[in-house]
Amino acid sequence: MKIALIEDHALIRTGLRLLLEADQHSVEIEFASAEEALAWLSGSHTEPLPELWILDLNLGGMSGLEALPRLRDKGKVLVLSMHEEAEYIAEAFARGAGGYLPKRAVDRDLLDAVAAIARGERYLHPFLAPRLAEHVGLPAPEALSERERAVVGLLAQGYNLSQAAEKLGISVKTAATYKARALDKLGLASQPELVQWARERGLV
Repeated sequence: MKIALIEDHALIRTGLRLLLEADQHSVEIEFASAEEALAWLSGSHTEPLPELWILDLNLGGMSGLEALPRLRDKGKVLVLSMHEEAEYIAEAFARGAGGYLPKRAVDRDLLDAVAAIARGERYLHPFLAPRLAEHVGLPAPEALSERERAVVGLLAQGYNLSQAAEKLGISVKTAATYKARALDKLGLASQPELVQWARERGLV
């Protein structure tokens, strides 16, 4: 995946680039500010634009949140921020972010976030999911029983209902009941919505 970095600390940019390139991604360009990135975008380009922008929110001058809608028009955006408050997360998603990762996350989390966004999914680190769910009035994973979470988690991993039932040692009918209860508790209408909900909350 072709990636651009917008981060005002050179040391962090270097670390991100090395990590991403070790995972076969290509860091095409780096910026120390949102203004630099937007000025570059406003110029003429013969090469393809980056597919993903990794964006810090705390930047000198224009903030990442201010720049996010304009970047979102030019590719997918993964926010990487020290802010873990639900208000920041909700606002970032409202402005078009494809994912939100706290800076205290580990290396593997960054690669997982990039992979999820590349698949067309939204990504939210499991640390942050309960805060956002509470903020927007949606049930957190704790709203489900242990068995309901287990069934939903297996469905999110790609198992069908029969395979999930076999793995858990229960009947297909019982697994279907757990799935139906989860849908009802979460106010969701279909299994794809349930799978997306589970992946965004780290149940995979």
